[in-house]
Amino acid sequence: MKEEDKDVKKSNWLGLREVTKKDLELVFEFLQKWAEVKDKNTKWIMKEGIKKLFAKE
Repeated sequence: MKEEDKDVKKSNWLGLREVTKKDLELVFEFLQKWAEVKDKNTKWIMKEGIKKLFAKE
């Protein structure tokens, strides 16, 4: 989650989106653990990973 490489960050947020389709609660708990981290890369991965989370409605 603290990776700086663009391709790794993209893989991480794409993974978050895919897991969200199957287990929203698991992703929510995972993101809660990382929410307090003050790393810009972590924040970017989280933001991109949940961007379409509520767009389905």
